Amino acid sequence: VEHLRATPGTSPRPGTHDPDQETQLLYGERVRLINTQDAWAYVEAVEQPEYTHTNRWQGYPGWLPLFSLQPLQRPQPPNAVITSKWATVWTDPQTTRPWFQLPMGARVTVIPGDEPLWSVQLVSGASGWIAHSDVSFLKELRHLPPEIRRRAILHAAYALLGDPYVWGGRAPASASASRQAIGVDCSGLVNLSYRTAGLEVPRDAHEQYLRARQIARLQPADLIFLSDPDDPKKITHVMLYAGDGWLIEGPGTGLSVRRIDVAQRLGLPMEQLRPGAQADRRTVYLGSYLP
Repeated sequence: VEHLRATPGTSPRPGTHDPDQETQLLYGERVRLINTQDAWAYVEAVEQPEYTHTNRWQGYPGWLPLFSLQPLQRPQPPNAVITSKWATVWTDPQTTRPWFQLPMGARVTVIPGDEPLWSVQLVSGASGWIAHSDVSFLKELRHLPPEIRRRAILHAAYALLGDPYVWGGRAPASASASRQAIGVDCSGLVNLSYRTAGLEVPRDAHEQYLRARQIARLQPADLIFLSDPDDPKKITHVMLYAGDGWLIEGPGTGLSVRRIDVAQRLGLPMEQLRPGAQADRRTVYLGSYLP
């Protein structure tokens, strides 16, 4: 996981609201290199659509360490995505030497076989081994029936319950990365959960709202958006509807990803949760990316 920063030469500050934290990039994620400054690179994260920075759609812009980049030279494009929270890459198929771990949502190229471990081609050109239970094929995910896809999205979101809220976060928590500001914010939770289920959505809450289909009635894995208290047209928060009157959200700095009753969270019973409703001075909108 790499941090995309608003200012070069800065480091994440765990446990606080860090305005320099733009987003996080996962292993193998593509960026467009725009400029360099000393040991830093200014890039667009092309797999994370964003609109607000320049009032046009683009990849998410920001700075990251130059050493974390390498030219794109994959012999084959990614054909699978990590669906477990963290997946171990092994140096050998006998699982005698763990190499490193890949986060949920990272896309990889795997060569399936009959053994429990499959060969995985790394962006460096090297190869490792990964458990087939840790990955799903993108082609299969693209053809999931809507109800199965909704369940896959929520399965990923449930795996993130209890992870710390991190402003600009978009990666699952890890005990080994507890001091590195690894976690998710509200829209990072949505983006990562959808990505794991094979569906791309924009990075931030406002952009997720812009591209979502507006709906009047929620189904599981649909989205609940809240506006800024002072501007009903500016979306500042997003939550996943989990079904049966529950939602999953990254609530804010100092808190953790949680599952909470809709009525408790918004002060509205489900039958009153409709577009334009008011909850704590915020306007409610409902959106979907699914049939």
